Amino acid sequence: MKKKVPSALFWRKVMRISLLHFFFSLTLITLCQARTGLAQELLDRKVTLFLSNQPVGEVLDKLGRSAQVSFMYSPEIIQSRRSVTIRAREERLDDILRQLFRPLRISYEVVGSRILLKRSPRTEDAAALVDVFPGEEVPDIQALLTGRVTDEVGAGVPGASVRVKGTATGTVTNNDGRFALNATEEKGLLVVSSVGYITQELPFGTQTTNLDITLRPDTKSLDEVVVVGYGSEQKKDLTGSVASLSGKNIAERQTMQVSEALQGALAGVTVTRNSGAPGATSTIRIRGITTIGNNDPLVIVDGVPNGNINNLNPNDIENITVLKDGASASIYGSRAAAGVILVTTKRAKDGQASFDYNYEFGMQSPTQLPSYVNVPRYMSMFNEMQVNDGGTGLYAKDLIDNFDARHKAEPDKYPATDWQRLIIGRTAPRHRHDLSFAIGTGKLKTKASLSYSKVDGLYVNRQYDRYTVRVNNDMRINKMVSANFDIFYKRTAEVSPAGENPVYASRIFPGIYDDRYEDGRWAPGKEGRNPLAQIHDGGTNRGTYNQLGGRLVFDVRPVEGLSLTAIISPTLDFNKSKNFAKVIQYTALNNPAQVIYKNQANTILNEGRTEMMTFNGQLLANYSKLFREHHQFDALLGYEENYAFSESLGASREGFTITDFPYLNLGSLTLRANSGSATESALRSGFSRVKYNYKNKYYLQANVRLDGSSRFYRDYRWGVFPSVSAGWTISEEPFLKSLPAISYLKVRGSWGQIGNERIGDYPYQASIEFNNNALFYQGNQLTAQSAGAQVTYAVKDITWETTESIDAGLDLSFFHQRLSLTADYFRKRTRDILLSLDIPKYLGYENPSQNAGVVEAKGWELEAGWKDHVGKLNYSIGVNLSDTRTTIVSLKGTQLRGDNAKLEGGEFDEWFGYRSSGLFQTAEEVKNAPVLNANVKPGDIKYLDLNGDGKITPEGDKVLLGGSLPRYVFGGNIRLEYKGFDLGLVFQGVGKINRRLADTQVMPFGESFGNAPAEIDGNYWSTSNTAERNLLVRYPRLSQISAGNNYQMSDFWLINGAYFRMKNLTIGYNLPQAVAKRLSMQGLRVYVAGNDLFTLNRFPKGWDPEVDATTYPVVKTLMAGINLKF
Repeated sequence: MKKKVPSALFWRKVMRISLLHFFFSLTLITLCQARTGLAQELLDRKVTLFLSNQPVGEVLDKLGRSAQVSFMYSPEIIQSRRSVTIRAREERLDDILRQLFRPLRISYEVVGSRILLKRSPRTEDAAALVDVFPGEEVPDIQALLTGRVTDEVGAGVPGASVRVKGTATGTVTNNDGRFALNATEEKGLLVVSSVGYITQELPFGTQTTNLDITLRPDTKSLDEVVVVGYGSEQKKDLTGSVASLSGKNIAERQTMQVSEALQGALAGVTVTRNSGAPGATSTIRIRGITTIGNNDPLVIVDGVPNGNINNLNPNDIENITVLKDGASASIYGSRAAAGVILVTTKRAKDGQASFDYNYEFGMQSPTQLPSYVNVPRYMSMFNEMQVNDGGTGLYAKDLIDNFDARHKAEPDKYPATDWQRLIIGRTAPRHRHDLSFAIGTGKLKTKASLSYSKVDGLYVNRQYDRYTVRVNNDMRINKMVSANFDIFYKRTAEVSPAGENPVYASRIFPGIYDDRYEDGRWAPGKEGRNPLAQIHDGGTNRGTYNQLGGRLVFDVRPVEGLSLTAIISPTLDFNKSKNFAKVIQYTALNNPAQVIYKNQANTILNEGRTEMMTFNGQLLANYSKLFREHHQFDALLGYEENYAFSESLGASREGFTITDFPYLNLGSLTLRANSGSATESALRSGFSRVKYNYKNKYYLQANVRLDGSSRFYRDYRWGVFPSVSAGWTISEEPFLKSLPAISYLKVRGSWGQIGNERIGDYPYQASIEFNNNALFYQGNQLTAQSAGAQVTYAVKDITWETTESIDAGLDLSFFHQRLSLTADYFRKRTRDILLSLDIPKYLGYENPSQNAGVVEAKGWELEAGWKDHVGKLNYSIGVNLSDTRTTIVSLKGTQLRGDNAKLEGGEFDEWFGYRSSGLFQTAEEVKNAPVLNANVKPGDIKYLDLNGDGKITPEGDKVLLGGSLPRYVFGGNIRLEYKGFDLGLVFQGVGKINRRLADTQVMPFGESFGNAPAEIDGNYWSTSNTAERNLLVRYPRLSQISAGNNYQMSDFWLINGAYFRMKNLTIGYNLPQAVAKRLSMQGLRVYVAGNDLFTLNRFPKGWDPEVDATTYPVVKTLMAGINLKF
């Protein structure tokens, strides 16, 4: 008898039930363990808080918000009006409370999730303290020990704790740093401490009055941990050029995309927006251009490569670190030539139990929109253009003079359509919801977040939706073994109208073409081209992009100082597109049944599917040991594998009878096509790092990585990328310690080599390309057949592009870390850049790519920051400025010409064109000057004959005109906090950039019919002007025939594109802790914010300096939000 085998459906049901049981069980176990150890976790929470001379009651409110804990107390017990000072950076809550309350005879106890403050027994008498604390209310103690606590510059330290070691006797200093306390012992040790300073112990006995105690600052900020390649380091131990940005700063910029949040945030990181459209990303460049090909930095998320930083929810990010120099990035070898961005996501902490919800609503509108002339003026200018070109005016004078009246009487016959207002004139809403919860015990910590964002477009059928889910789990299995299990999911959906670019169409179409008839039917626009009808009824392009990934980490610590780590991380992408372009029929004005135009012949559906799988595996061994108290040694040894596979398919059909259902089976069987492709690559690597420091003064670090890429031929597959760096903390030397104003001074330098393997897949192989259009004779009949042939000549010895980098840096801080400065100078040179070099034509192949080019980038960076407070007002200011110039050193004789050229000795993508000398004013002047062509007349642009051959030619007179890349990139932020209010301001800009005024911005009658920009009206050369007026105008005469001369690439159209932009302004208010407690919340914050509020620039009115003339405009966003913490 045959046994019945369970079906696949049965097993899927079993797995589904099992998984549900597993996750429910895991949740219940976590909740049960949450209470265990919660009291200790509350006291172990790390707090960063800087308050000076503030009442104890207000300090407790702010301390509670920072530590996410509630205090229960009576105001009389804590002397709530007494002023104290706290300077804490990543201090344990328990330590802060001890320093704050022990001198006040206050004890504390954790009750549930709150801390209860109680009075301790006291017997002291305050009568003797009148002289020590004049005019102040003081605790009842007897003064046997008196003195003053000062900092390094002699200023009194208020709120410092002064106690007798081993006893409960103690007090705190007053506003001038003075103290007095009773000591029953005749001699002993006095312990003096203050948050932000190093604790001092000094004996007393022979002297008990007028004690002079000096505290040195505790440089906790330098102990900040910074994520680096395959590990982390304290900030003070860095020897390379590394910049970091906290997740708080990222979230405060209120951007949908992480890349945009980096704009102006870090020196040496240039971010340029490609568009202001919903879901649009930005281009990131780290220290300029590295190669002629791909210059995107490598993005690493939680130690694992991730191709797109914008796949992350900004609120999930704990911090971002940028590795800028060769020494810092060489540990990533062949993928790090353009720099490395390390992203660390948020994780739960021990004892944490929280639930947060954030909602934000905003409205978007264009920052600027250009203006165009009205219809009568358009017709007049069009007539002038036709006369200039030897014709007669198209529009009668009577029509022009009486157009407004005729339009009012017969709008369908005499339209005056404002296409820009109709297409992109609306405001667009945006919404964002963020949910997160965290729970942690000694064994299991979980941080989970869910986010949904929706942004509508400035025109219909433009929308962006994003969902993100992330769950990070940390598990402590035993004292030796721990594990992490993370899972994340991202889904984005984008919708845009099918057909031509709506922004371009809204600006090219003049008002003489009608959008709608008065009865509501679509008008044909210009011969069946109606951009407003197209965005409404012309179909849509839809894309859905899903990414699912995970990360499993096992960490074993068999002996002290040794850590063995294994990481496995797969990522799956499932993307699809559906582009449905529909037919629109336009009917006659007087006959709705008569179709006079169609926007296209057939309705067309194109669908695509792409599946990608990437896999990352790592084995890491870290060892750290301190020898003889002064010699710190750290070593890393690692192995890594990366694998990527992608497969795509596409299909299309035309001839849809029903246009409401975009499915392939409804299209014509005879009008169909399909396609498919696949790619695969792998990278195998070994790497090592050794670090040494002596007495935290002298640092030395060396890295080396060996990479093997499947993209190269086996004999050229492996590359070695070494680096070395060193640092000297001069402030630790005795000769500098006598200068108290200098808190920290370090010099550092580095050298490193990094590579680039992103040169395409397998260029060394001779591939066969197929097509279906090869013509063959079958008998006497010529027919098209499928055929294949080798097209490109294969070069086996293609290998890595290698970038060699040097960096010299300086880190400084003054006045107890209030003022900080960082400066860097760098140079990087890339050799063996792939170029298509000429081969003999008789070989019959296209020019192959070969390692030949050399590019060099030089530059400098400067960052400065100041943090301080004035009374209850805390404030901080940060600015950064950087400059990079990239030049072409060698192209082996190859010239890459165009409006942006790559020529030896010039800058990368430097403007390339003619030198101009104003406008021709007279026919005699034209006759006696070299010209570009015979159509040149007075009012056209005059070019210089640089080679002196008597004519203007591209070969002889086009020259390099100046760089097109941004220079002197700057950014900054200002933050103010006063009681519950906070204000943040972010700005950024570019100090110098040569920008070309695009044809769409300044050229009238594009496509021979287009609109006329208001910018040129009254400011162009005209026979109607006086000779004096023509000498002052900015633009050439109106002419289609001379457009080939006037709109050539030349310095006539270059302007200084420098700009200053207020990137973000946010004003927030935190509800008082006491009120939030009554609402059973840990905190509540409301805020209003604005992005891209204004810009200062030299562009023509109506144009934004960041995007080109036909791109979706940059938008101004006004937002309001609320954040709830439970």
